[in-house]
Amino acid sequence: MFRKVFKQISWNYAIGEIVLIFLGVTIAIWFNNWNESRKLKKIEVRSLSEVKNAIEQDLEDIKENIFGFSERVSLYRMLIKHIENDLPPNETLLEELPYLRGNTTFLSNTGPYETLKSRGLETIRNDSIRLAIALYYDFEYEKIQSVELQHLSHHNNYLKPEMLEHFSFVNDEFIPFDRKALMKDFSFKQAIYWALQTDGYLLELYEDVEDEGKELIVALTREIKRLEQ
Repeated sequence: MFRKVFKQISWNYAIGEIVLIFLGVTIAIWFNNWNESRKLKKIEVRSLSEVKNAIEQDLEDIKENIFGFSERVSLYRMLIKHIENDLPPNETLLEELPYLRGNTTFLSNTGPYETLKSRGLETIRNDSIRLAIALYYDFEYEKIQSVELQHLSHHNNYLKPEMLEHFSFVNDEFIPFDRKALMKDFSFKQAIYWALQTDGYLLELYEDVEDEGKELIVALTREIKRLEQ
């Protein structure tokens, strides 16, 4: 009888030990997973915040570039109107001519995005947010920078030589040598037509990327708040 009771106690004790070990291991695994998930969430929030801040900085540069392209497009249209209607340059046109010298380069802060890629884009677990970030940088930014290279090439190889031929630069003034000859010069006219086309297209691209950047910031802000809850 004593032996029977002792065996029963031993089995109960053994089962209890197994249950305790199982619970201990389960809790340890759960805690490890919870802790790892917390760490990954912190990295995700940091990555989203860094990308958001970079886009906000880029939007400041984009805003300035939109202003520059808007002024040049306005000048090119004014010039073409004078050329096509055989109008002499008026004071308004002469005041705007210095914008011919301008060219624009997009100085984007892609560091946080490159850091995110090195961590792995899957760091961002929200599929739509991850895709939006990748498209914004790898498609929209690349498109602007590609077209901008054409713009800079045209400015340096065609528009700048025309300016050096037709204008004097004295005391920061932009004065045509011969106003009538300027309006009738075919190569100058062609350079302006091309500049209007490329600058007009770039202006549209910049306006589009500005709108998409603002929308992405809203989405990133919402996602960061969700993760921090």
